[in-house]
Amino acid sequence: MTRTVRSRATKAAVWGTPPPRPTGRVWAGFLTAFLLGLAVAFLIASGTGPDATQRRIAELEREDAARDAAQLGPLTDQAKDTRDRLAPVLAAMAQAAPLDGSAPQAPLTADVMNGWNDVLSAAEKSYEQAPSAGNGINVARAGLRTAVQQLAAAVRGFETALGVAEPVRSTLVTLAGEQRTLALRTWSVAAVQLDVINIDAGRGHVHVQLSTGADTGAIAPDGAPEGR
Repeated sequence: MTRTVRSRATKAAVWGTPPPRPTGRVWAGFLTAFLLGLAVAFLIASGTGPDATQRRIAELEREDAARDAAQLGPLTDQAKDTRDRLAPVLAAMAQAAPLDGSAPQAPLTADVMNGWNDVLSAAEKSYEQAPSAGNGINVARAGLRTAVQQLAAAVRGFETALGVAEPVRSTLVTLAGEQRTLALRTWSVAAVQLDVINIDAGRGHVHVQLSTGADTGAIAPDGAPEGR
């Protein structure tokens, strides 16, 4: 019995206390170092890093610029075409609802309304497609589209006035005329934006403002009298 106790005591003295096991924090440090080593090895092997990232950013910027350049010409042509198609409608609107608030100089008729509706329906349809582009082109296109939609709403207002008697008829004509004026102002903002984009792209000035011959409060191009 004495020999057994001594043997156990001797073994304990020889081997000593077992070493402590690694804690969770130590294991986490080992794992972090291992993962960092893998990341560095991957970057070296794949050839990626800060320089590659910058090259990719520059490549994406070139792609965006090329996409915008491809859309700028068609959008500008579309704006010019819309301006030309709207010119006679706006001239007729100015007779039906003068911009200065004076008495109408031409009566509204169903035939006149049909003609206006045809022009505005075609214009609205032409702006239904909105391909993705940079902010500059997106803002210009959205402004042009909104102006056309406002003009279409004005036409509906004029058309509604046909079916009612005075004094409501005059009130509706006045309100439709105000909607028309807001559309002209909206278009002018988009037109200036389109002009700026064309200048930045090296294409020079592009004037697609809607001509009304009167002051509408619209933004004028190149310091010309406002609303002209």
